[in-house]
Amino acid sequence: MNIRMIATDIDGTLLPRGGAISEATRRAIRGCRARGIPFVIVSGRWIGALGDVVRQAGTEGEPLIIVNGSAVIGPGGDVLFERFMTAEDVENVYRVLRRYDVQINSYVPNGLYCLNTRALKRRSSMLSGYMGTGNLVVDDPARFEGEGLSRVYKLEGLTEDTAMMQALRAELEGTGAVVTHSSWRNVEIMSRGMGKATALRWLADRLGIDLADCMAFGDNANDMDMLQAVGWPVAMGNADGALKSMARIVADDDVNDGVAKVIFEKVLGENTI
Repeated sequence: MNIRMIATDIDGTLLPRGGAISEATRRAIRGCRARGIPFVIVSGRWIGALGDVVRQAGTEGEPLIIVNGSAVIGPGGDVLFERFMTAEDVENVYRVLRRYDVQINSYVPNGLYCLNTRALKRRSSMLSGYMGTGNLVVDDPARFEGEGLSRVYKLEGLTEDTAMMQALRAELEGTGAVVTHSSWRNVEIMSRGMGKATALRWLADRLGIDLADCMAFGDNANDMDMLQAVGWPVAMGNADGALKSMARIVADDDVNDGVAKVIFEKVLGENTI
């Protein structure tokens, strides 16, 4: 197996939900980088919420793929690549989202704009997790519509009402935009031609790497296109069933160092972590 680049989702994959990146995983990452294998974090989060993860992983100096592939950020924080939703998709999707009692998030280059945060019970912890540090505009309709609906990376709806979420996802799929999710409580919307795979393909081309020689890890629907794009797709043991059915390898769960175990065995040639 000649793996030349590794890409991984964060939450539920590299980082156990509510936990920290393990020492075994950090050793696996160091092993890859020592062999000249780029280790790329690919996240649905905005850049401001990635600093602690990057420090834990020890991947300073590597590019980052943020907001489900809407942008590639260089080691110095410069934007190397970005894609935006079409104005038509933004208008149609926002119209649908406003009809539901959900929190609405708009990810744009300068930060995150949020509306109707009262709809999500876990407001404070969720907002902290989304942003970390950076520009956060909360429950200001005028600024949301004046600043948060142009140059949009991704729109998102959140609710803890499963029936409402089901209905919302179904209606959004009728807009023609790309509809996915990273948990049962959210729906993520982007325009066609956007996604983690698009950004990873651009980065691989820039580095002169064939995606057939790349390994990617994921656990949920918004990782599907990335896993489909690479030669070595890996679904976590805690992953969505659809990811497991198309993966080349099914790893152990995130809480059991699934990423590290696969890297040690398949990439570094070691049988134990």
